[in-house]
Amino acid sequence: MTDKYIQDPGHGGTDPGACAKGNIEKNYTLEAATYVNKRLATHGITSDMTRTSDITLDETPRVNKVKSSGAKQCLSHHFNAGGGEGMELIHSIYSDGKFEKLIADEFKNAGFPLRPRTIFTRKGSNGQDYYYMHRRTGAVSTTIIEYEFVDGDNAEKIKSKSYREGMYECVVRAICKQENVTHKPLISIKKSQLNVDKIPEKSSNTYRLAKFVDTQSLELINNLKKEGYQILEVPSE
Repeated sequence: MTDKYIQDPGHGGTDPGACAKGNIEKNYTLEAATYVNKRLATHGITSDMTRTSDITLDETPRVNKVKSSGAKQCLSHHFNAGGGEGMELIHSIYSDGKFEKLIADEFKNAGFPLRPRTIFTRKGSNGQDYYYMHRRTGAVSTTIIEYEFVDGDNAEKIKSKSYREGMYECVVRAICKQENVTHKPLISIKKSQLNVDKIPEKSSNTYRLAKFVDTQSLELINNLKKEGYQILEVPSE
């Protein structure tokens, strides 16, 4: 049996988080947490969320949700600000950083940039954890993920949903390794690989799978879905 996880989308509601160049942190953090939560479910890993919509979640109700979740590990999803580029991970002064190392390795292997100081802790003046998500979440070990800088060198790149989801999938792979669960990659299928009718979606240049005209293509998709894969549709060449 795998351990339980809880996803914490940082900020929300009246607290937008960091905003710059058209990037709004609270939107990305909810997207990240939702993505990881759903992908863990396809791997049989139990996961929950502190918020599932754009609501204001203050400090005490946020940490109470984490503490009462029964989870072993919390991932607090964030995007950074202040210039620069790359992902960083912050763990409690009482944690060993091994889980964070798994995440960092997946980002590196996937070609995403890392901050020079990728993994670190931070103490307050009282010698305790500086961040309340470490200090107040009880027995739940919390990792703060800062995916990228909304105002940094990759501010335009992170406007791409596929780029953001590539980062989120690194977190999924790391959790699978932590739990000794075989990772099920997302399958990309080009329309040209399937014998289907192609129907444009509004003004976009992408297409959706509509009416299958051969049973072999339909059987392929259904079998992949039964195995827990998510089908990522991409435009034909």
